[in-house]
Amino acid sequence: MIRHTYIFASLAALLTALVSCRSAEEASDLMAEQQLDEARALMSRKQFAAARDTIMSLRQQHPTALNVRRAAILTLDSVELMETRDSIARYERRLHAEQKAFEQMQPRQNGQTNEAYYAQQRRLFEMRQHFDELCAKAKFYVRKLDIDALEEQ
Repeated sequence: MIRHTYIFASLAALLTALVSCRSAEEASDLMAEQQLDEARALMSRKQFAAARDTIMSLRQQHPTALNVRRAAILTLDSVELMETRDSIARYERRLHAEQKAFEQMQPRQNGQTNEAYYAQQRRLFEMRQHFDELCAKAKFYVRKLDIDALEEQ
């Protein structure tokens, strides 16, 4: 009889522990969802660094909130894509202004050097390279979001 009471008490303690663990998991999921909502709000206000930090914090603080962490990955990719698109828009305006300035310059004839002309030419080359890298980054995140969305289904 004592042995049965011990087993029953052990089972009751185990069930209590499982229920409390489940409650702790649900609380963690709820807090993680709140952080994810905060990150999305920051992203919509174009506060990309703060949104990224919030997602990283979520991932560190809630390692068991797996569904929320999956959604956070998609949100983080969206943050990266939106930030890159904003950078492309700003950089494209600068690139066009520099191109216009370059077109107004003329290389000197008769073997004379024109440092300003060649410096502008190098600057444009470097700017085009950077612009191409930004465009490639945006394409990467678009593809990544498409693949992640397919995996969610």
